[in-house]
Amino acid sequence: MTNNIYKQKRYFGMALDPIHIGTGGYRLGRVDNAIVREPGSNIPKIPGTSIEGVARTYSYYKEIESIGECKPKEKICAVGKKMKIKGEEKEPCGNCPVCITYGYTTDEKSLHGMAQFSDARILFFPVHSMIGPVWVTTAEILKEIVTKDDKNKITNASVENTIKIGDKIHTNNSQKLNLGWLYLKTEKGGDIKNINVDIGDNETKKLNEVINEEILKRYVIVSGELFQQIVNSNLEVRTSVAIDPTTGAAEEGALYTYEAIPRATVFWFSVTANNPKNFDVPDNWKSKSPDDVINKVNAGLELFEFLGVGGMGTRGFGRLRILNLNENGGDRNE
Repeated sequence: MTNNIYKQKRYFGMALDPIHIGTGGYRLGRVDNAIVREPGSNIPKIPGTSIEGVARTYSYYKEIESIGECKPKEKICAVGKKMKIKGEEKEPCGNCPVCITYGYTTDEKSLHGMAQFSDARILFFPVHSMIGPVWVTTAEILKEIVTKDDKNKITNASVENTIKIGDKIHTNNSQKLNLGWLYLKTEKGGDIKNINVDIGDNETKKLNEVINEEILKRYVIVSGELFQQIVNSNLEVRTSVAIDPTTGAAEEGALYTYEAIPRATVFWFSVTANNPKNFDVPDNWKSKSPDDVINKVNAGLELFEFLGVGGMGTRGFGRLRILNLNENGGDRNE
């Protein structure tokens, strides 16, 4: 049993489909249904609330199919609060792995979850160019994930309005590259695949151990100002229309547009696992550690690749592959 107060694990994920986390309702602008953005930078993100809520549901699915002796006693454990189901008031059990890991509220007691989720932020963003797809990031974003000793290896281009490109990107001696509609001067940025990444809990990995090496060969580093423009100019925008079931034709006035973060975007986020022994938990959880909490979270995150996160999951949206699930030293199905 560990006496650590908490354990933090950093996760990396890649979108297998476009991802739409809507703001709710309609608004004036380029699209009808906009996605959630950081207020300060205007860069899209996946809120931690979305990750936590979906992970909770998927962890519940994994628990009810397991052979463990502490299965959730009520379906309401997947929600975490009292609700009326078929006219009968139901409360979460407050004892199963889902309730303890993600928290619950009953008439008699509330417990916040042992797992705390951060927002998933964009690490590498795919953009089309004249040489094929490239993945755009900034020096500031990369410095947030690399170890302290390797931060000085990440720099911006030496000349203003110039971008740094990976050694494997060849611009046919033009020394310029287009990123969507932008056409910019380039300079070589060197190899970043062997830079050390902070995974959490004093653990490090090489960048190519957590992110596909083909992406790292085609990276582009731009300034923070350009990054916001590039991302918002290259989001996926779709147009849909409602179909009148009586005629089979498009329903008049039912045309709408919505945006999404494109396929192959790479994200990063963190989960902080509290030590259950420091909280008022059932006796069977007093001997558990932060690693046990991480294992339960991993069980839910595993299903993101198949069941997705966000809206319009039945229309080709939402799947997110978590790239480093098995690096916490434990069995995620434990």
